[in-house]
Amino acid sequence: MGKNSEKPTTSTNAQEIDRIEAVRNLIFGENIKQYNNEFADVYDKIKALQDQTNKNLSESVSNLENKLADLESLMDHKFQDLNSDLDKRLADLDDEKADRRTLGKALEKIALMLQE
Repeated sequence: MGKNSEKPTTSTNAQEIDRIEAVRNLIFGENIKQYNNEFADVYDKIKALQDQTNKNLSESVSNLENKLADLESLMDHKFQDLNSDLDKRLADLDDEKADRRTLGKALEKIALMLQE
């Protein structure tokens, strides 16, 4: 008998829950749909902003890499120019009568060029 008395109670509870759910859907159904639509719009906007941010970040990284490569190339070119200028000036100095003042001035000028 104990088992027979439990089944109607479970069935009655399920029916009550179904009724409550139906009433809730009648009262709040439109609001819930509206909230779901608003949340979907917010998630779409967040996704679009995230995609745009990732794209901007990739472009910035690429731009910085290009600028660093350009700077490296410029520095290599400047270094080669300075080396060739030093070689030329050293060749111009007379090996037997190396003027220390002239050599000192040339080295100072090269040092100043390196600081720029």
